[in-house]
Parts: sequence; C-alpha cells; structure tokens
Amino acid sequence: MAADTTRVFKSSKTAKAGLLLEEDAATLIGDQRHFLNADSRGVTIRGPMSLVCTSESIRRAGLFIGMNDYIEQLPSTIVSPLPKNIPYPPAHMMVDIVKDLAFFMAFLV
Repeated sequence: MAADTTRVFKSSKTAKAGLLLEEDAATLIGDQRHFLNADSRGVTIRGPMSLVCTSESIRRAGLFIGMNDYIEQLPSTIVSPLPKNIPYPPAHMMVDIVKDLAFFMAFLV
C-alpha cells in the first residue's frame, strides 16, 4: 500500500453520504453540510447534534460529570450556589487496577 492510500465507500455513485478513510483520518459524511471527521487535530462534528442521555452520563475531562437535569433548572444564587459540574473520579478503574495488581502479586509469592 502506498503512503497516500485513500478509500471511499458509497452505496451508489450518486449517493451524497459516504465513508472516507485515509492513513491518518476517517470521515463519515452525510452530505456537504453534515459530517464527522476524526484526524490528528481531534474530532470535528458539523451539523445539528443530539445526545440521548442525561447530563450525569456525560463525563468531561475524565473527572467531571454534570449535575442532574432537574437541578440544572434551578437558579444559582449567592445564598444557594449550585455548581454546574461535580468531580466524580472513575473509582471503578482504580478497583480494577487493585484487583489486577493483587492477582499478579500472588505469583511473586
């Protein structure tokens, strides 16, 4: 394969939607105004977007989750400040690492 290999997949020759695969990028195209591109600069999404989940299911920076959707509707005031994000470390990952470490330490005994 050459270094400049590009593959294009479409359902027909006249289809607007398609999949463009390159050596270091992938693009999912709906039409000229709607696409998703993943390359070395990051992920680019163009067009309207819909996330089908609640705000506490969205993790930002690996540590923060959003407040409950009902709490986000309440106003934040000086008397009762409400944060938009709360730190919620992924503790399940630490538990898995400790379990694996204990498993491999058993072989050293």
